[in-house]
Amino acid sequence: RDLLRGAIHFFSRAPRTLEVNTPFVNAAVEGTEFLITVGTDRATLTVFEGELAASNKVGRLVLTSGQSAVAMVGEEPKPRLLVRPRNAVRWALYYPPIIDYRPADFAETDWQGMLRRSIEFYRKGDLVSAFSALPEAPENIDDPRFFTYRAALLLTVGRVDEASTDIDKALSIASDNSHAFALQSIIAVVQNKKDKALDKAIKAVAIDTKSAAARVALSYAQQANFDLQGALASLEEALKLRPDNALAWARLSELRLSVGELDRALEAASRAVSLNPNLARAQTVRGFAFLTQIKVGDATKAFEKAIVLDQAAPLPRLGLGLAKIRKSNLEAGRREIEIAASLDPNNSLIRSYLGKAYYEEKRDKLAASQYAMAKELDPLDPTAWFYDAIRKQTINRPVEALHDLQKSIELNDNRAVYRSSLLLDQDLAARSASLGRIYSDLGFEQLALFEGWKSVNTDPANHSAHRFLADSYSALPRHEIARVSELLQSQLLQPINITPLQPELAETNLFILSGAGPADPAFNEFNPLFQRNRYAFQTNGISGNGSDIDGYDAAFSGVQGKTSFSVGGFHYQADGFRENNDQEQDVYNAFGQVALSHKTSIQAELRSTETEKGDLELRFDPTNFSTVLRQTRDTDSIRLGFRHAPTPHSDILVSVIQQDVERTLRDMPFPTVALDFAGEDENRTVEIQHLFRSKRYKIISGIGQVSADVTDIINTTVQVPFPPFVLMSSETAESDVDHTNLYVYSQFSNPDHVTVTLGASGDSFEGIVDEDQLNPKLGVIWNPSSTTTTVRAAAFRVLKRTLVSDQTLEPTQVAGFNQFFDDGEGTDAKRYGIAVDQQFSSQLYGGIEVSKRDLEVPFNFLPPPPAPPVPEVREVDWQEYLNRAYLYWTPRPWLAASAELEYEKFERDAEFVGTEQITKLTTQRVPLGVNLYYPSGLIVRIKATYVDQEGDFGDPASGTVPGDDQFWVVDAAFGYRLPKRRGLISIEVKNLFDEEFKFQDTDPKNPSITPERLVLGRFTLSF
Repeated sequence: RDLLRGAIHFFSRAPRTLEVNTPFVNAAVEGTEFLITVGTDRATLTVFEGELAASNKVGRLVLTSGQSAVAMVGEEPKPRLLVRPRNAVRWALYYPPIIDYRPADFAETDWQGMLRRSIEFYRKGDLVSAFSALPEAPENIDDPRFFTYRAALLLTVGRVDEASTDIDKALSIASDNSHAFALQSIIAVVQNKKDKALDKAIKAVAIDTKSAAARVALSYAQQANFDLQGALASLEEALKLRPDNALAWARLSELRLSVGELDRALEAASRAVSLNPNLARAQTVRGFAFLTQIKVGDATKAFEKAIVLDQAAPLPRLGLGLAKIRKSNLEAGRREIEIAASLDPNNSLIRSYLGKAYYEEKRDKLAASQYAMAKELDPLDPTAWFYDAIRKQTINRPVEALHDLQKSIELNDNRAVYRSSLLLDQDLAARSASLGRIYSDLGFEQLALFEGWKSVNTDPANHSAHRFLADSYSALPRHEIARVSELLQSQLLQPINITPLQPELAETNLFILSGAGPADPAFNEFNPLFQRNRYAFQTNGISGNGSDIDGYDAAFSGVQGKTSFSVGGFHYQADGFRENNDQEQDVYNAFGQVALSHKTSIQAELRSTETEKGDLELRFDPTNFSTVLRQTRDTDSIRLGFRHAPTPHSDILVSVIQQDVERTLRDMPFPTVALDFAGEDENRTVEIQHLFRSKRYKIISGIGQVSADVTDIINTTVQVPFPPFVLMSSETAESDVDHTNLYVYSQFSNPDHVTVTLGASGDSFEGIVDEDQLNPKLGVIWNPSSTTTTVRAAAFRVLKRTLVSDQTLEPTQVAGFNQFFDDGEGTDAKRYGIAVDQQFSSQLYGGIEVSKRDLEVPFNFLPPPPAPPVPEVREVDWQEYLNRAYLYWTPRPWLAASAELEYEKFERDAEFVGTEQITKLTTQRVPLGVNLYYPSGLIVRIKATYVDQEGDFGDPASGTVPGDDQFWVVDAAFGYRLPKRRGLISIEVKNLFDEEFKFQDTDPKNPSITPERLVLGRFTLSF
């Protein structure tokens, strides 16, 4: 009966009119049918997948949350405007307790005696007896405490109208009653009247500065107005006044959880339980404190006891649901969250979590309806927007996902309303989902970079922010060091989770054409939104041009208790587009992580790679390649990681990597000369980093040490035809590389929307050059008038040093400008840049970035005869200009369009021009893209790129040759998203019109275009 009253309201203006509205129909059981008869007319209301179907003899109308319908005799149901009946469901709202009366506060005679007995029952958790002990109040009661106590008791069961009457009676007796104003404040908080709540709470404290209940009420009002520190201060004052107040201790535990003080939160909850073990609120927060520390068994017991003590409370039901899901009992956990939603249907956060549960069960319509309700109930909470973005991405609606994600980002500082105070499961699993996939699906890579570095700067200890930035870096040339370094930082910071670690992601310079590998770096959209014990398997495959290209990767991952693991394999082989352009690669990895506590985790990763390849680089002269160059590289490495959070605001990271490399190279630079190189490298690195963050400033400091033992064996064979004989020589060279680096980055923010990064790094490098160098860092980010405009600038210096696995813990960017390019070792680089990023509207984004790099590049110089052949180290000056601009547009929910401009200019000293052999090179690219997304799951992508390149090519010693070319390359793709998030299949065509051109790739180890048509078939499956 209550469900029907809460879900369906109808009345008869005339015997032939039926009105229905359905804001809470999702609390009904699937398939429930209500038969309604008005006069002689019959209509049915059927709950199906979160919707309500209203039907009669003439027709049928499906209603969703917030809609109403009218059915007239002889006419089909018609939609009508809904007036929200918020008062009709006030009985279902949950009002947190704030008054902690004791039996000793009252005498044992007269009306105080029955009040005393009622309080005794209440403190034992027996609400029925507490109510029974309070008959109708005698007319002569003139003590406001009777009415404030009874009002508080009525609020525990949601009887707000009767409670308000008692509050008015208390104020009629004493107009300055502090408890009455405190209760009014709580009612206003729950009903989302935040200004009124704060006003009433401040008045309650002013009336009685020694009232603990008034300060507890003030803490709720302050939190609802996003003042967490003020709320904590109010509770600390309350406990100074009443250190034996169990409610205040329970409330303090909630707030400590909300700011990440997990140990102190558990201490406060335990103190509350010791003061009153029968207080449901204390048991509830204690359960959440256990849950955050992965003590699922203890959490379950606390939640179950809280439910026994207060069956009307929604939070212990929610907590019990999360605990059951954590143990992999998804169905039972979802049922508990459904009960929590029925107990507090206006709670936005509970609706969001119920939506997550339906999402996990792949019941998309139900999940969508819950998110819609949550957004409506609390427009300032980003939770539902964030979850709905992930949902929409997986059902082929990335444009709408982008809009929801941007809304979530906009609201991210508004997460402090009391409903979100417990942090719940901290969204750990959801944050592991690859948000980069939304941007890459749309082709909005530059926007992804902007959001990626912004997220890292906002919270450098957030593992998902680093993963987001790592995925985003994959779109830029010569950013491989930055990409895998962000991936390493993400792994060290991550909690245990089931996100599969694709083996190839931590590898650099794979020589695989962009988009032609088996998996994209952001291909993790199939992750669950709940952290729970389970196993997962994901595989990706690709095949192209018959059997010219074949590749796959597979990853099996799992979570059990405080342990997570991932094992995987990657294989790729391609014949190439010319002679000796083939390659074959295999990568295997095994990763494990153990949470020793909520503060400390350790992890280990084993990795093995095998590579064999010919001459793969794409050069401006198509005939400039070797037909005999062959290379192999076998690498085995072990990585150990450690993370410890001594306080909620600081983290210590340790990374140790040991790598052994075996490599060979065979070439014939001249027809009669053969060179065979063999090398063995033993590389070791240890890095330690400390992260500290507060509201106004953040400090990242660290130290690292790298050592490498390099052995090279060079065998030379010379054949002399007349007279015929062979000359052979062998030479062994050993060298050591040692490098120590220290760094400190400080980031300061002020109320004028300015963030300044000041820092410095120091390098002591012994390699191709021996160098001790200080590197200053400066970055400024300014949001001049609103959050839609961002101006940033940076100037810094970097020494390119030896890196094991190309990874480092040092921050990869300053104000969004990348520090670590794939330069030669010992290169001294200075970079200067300025950029503007603008969100013109919810549908239009744009930006421009201009930067310059000045490089001093060391190289080994061998003097020509007749000078002695003694190599010496020299340095040359290079300059690089890197400019980008972008404009992204989403005019329709199914359409995304993009336009970009990429400008690169290289100027190199003719004395040393690098392996690319260019002295001058100017490259302009203009990619234009259109992507279409259909609700059926179909995806269509078309991208046309205009390229204009000119430069001087060749070795200056033998004479450079100028050259230029302009051309268009068109790529197209057709994909289909499998139902129930099972995966994707696609057909892609690179260089659709088989355009012939001359092109010098500025990042030859990660090619971006192919000189011939390439047809690829790709699939992704997730289980």
